Amino acid sequence: MMRSRVGCGALLLLALFGSVAAASDITISYLGHSCFTVQPEDGPLVMLDPYGSYVAYPGLPAPADIVLMTHGHIDHCPDCYGERERVEGDPVKVFLLDKDGRCQEKRPPSAWKITPEFRLHAIEGDHTTASGGGQGWTCMFVFEIDGIRFAHLGDLGRTLTADQIEAFDGVEVVFLPVGGAFTIGAAEAMTVIGQLPSVRVVFPMHYYVEGITPVSWAQMAPLGEFTTVAAETHVVREIEGYQVEMNRETLPDAVEVWILEYKPD
Repeated sequence: MMRSRVGCGALLLLALFGSVAAASDITISYLGHSCFTVQPEDGPLVMLDPYGSYVAYPGLPAPADIVLMTHGHIDHCPDCYGERERVEGDPVKVFLLDKDGRCQEKRPPSAWKITPEFRLHAIEGDHTTASGGGQGWTCMFVFEIDGIRFAHLGDLGRTLTADQIEAFDGVEVVFLPVGGAFTIGAAEAMTVIGQLPSVRVVFPMHYYVEGITPVSWAQMAPLGEFTTVAAETHVVREIEGYQVEMNRETLPDAVEVWILEYKPD
């Protein structure tokens, strides 16, 4: 088993999609479940998939400048259930499922221009698992920050298709569901990592945490089921705290799984 620990960090610089800039530190913060934030130095705070109060992680409410919501379930889109107070401030909110529940896709070279500084691509994913768990569709987001290409896979229920693999070309950091039941599980998550040859850092998400995840979701697997499998072939880093720094020069040469603690009160 390959396992190590690293210290926590902070900070990030947001660049124009596709631009090349000098490397600067990028901070990833984990607020729990599938919710992460990415904040540039002197730039907007980007939040991915905030959860409603039904999911009892203590990391929300929290502020953001840009909020990306992959689909309309309570653990990814509190606004869809009237809980707009879960994100503080007056952020730009991005929800790209259409009236039929399908993801509005824009693949390269087109992109959604969210603000003058921030653009992203949306790739539709099937939320329904091979065993019939989950339902509907999810938007998977791809965006570039200071020369690093990120992807958040929402509630992906299947391994990737050939078209999806092509759309994720060049992705180096991925936020990946691993808990099964409603999304891909540990074995499928490992397959997805293998389908993305450019990936260097994997942040697992959407797994069961005793006392926090709703009891009705107890069929989800805990994180350990994924990390046990992942550690057989990849470095698994247990990071002290809920934040970590990265930049273009410090990306690992091979795939590593980075485990963040969730943000406390």
